[in-house]
Amino acid sequence: LESLDASRSILEELETDARTEDVPRIRGQLGAFLFSGDEVDKKISVLSGGEKARVALAKLLLRPVNLLVLDEPTNHLDIESCEILEEALSTYEGTLVFVSHDRAFINALATRVIEVTPGQVRDFSGNYDDYLQALDRLERRSTEADRTPSPRPEPSDARSQSDPTPSNDKKQAQSSASTSGGGQRERRKQRDRIVRKSTRVEEKIQ
Repeated sequence: LESLDASRSILEELETDARTEDVPRIRGQLGAFLFSGDEVDKKISVLSGGEKARVALAKLLLRPVNLLVLDEPTNHLDIESCEILEEALSTYEGTLVFVSHDRAFINALATRVIEVTPGQVRDFSGNYDDYLQALDRLERRSTEADRTPSPRPEPSDARSQSDPTPSNDKKQAQSSASTSGGGQRERRKQRDRIVRKSTRVEEKIQ
């Protein structure tokens, strides 16, 4: 936000750094971030923190770059602005690296989650929900390993366990999972939106 010039209007701020071929896209870009009509002539100096954040993000996405690094990009944004940002970033073709505590934002955009703890870095594929499921699996495996040692399978058991041919039950389960995937994504999106609203309410109370 410090890079914004308080003496410029919203439109002037984007026009200043835009390439000639990007100028026709500026008003559309601002419209995507909820700045339309006469609002684009507002001075940066009179904008709220959330509005300045939206201007900065609109300006950032207007530039042709291969890598975006974002630190808590949904801070100061209302729910509608968060969803608009998610939609804009979902069409970004470069590499996106971000730090966020917004579960809905992570679920919408992440394809990998990097967990950094003292002395350890772990890489998980998928979004935030996938990350939680992976942690749960690792915890269950660790608990089971602590309880009883793994028995050595008999040769016949080892052969049956390594049989690559899936059973009919497995085939049916895989088919059911694939057909229900779309519905699960939609339910997850609705759940994350409720969580995001609850978080915003808690922040206002505090």
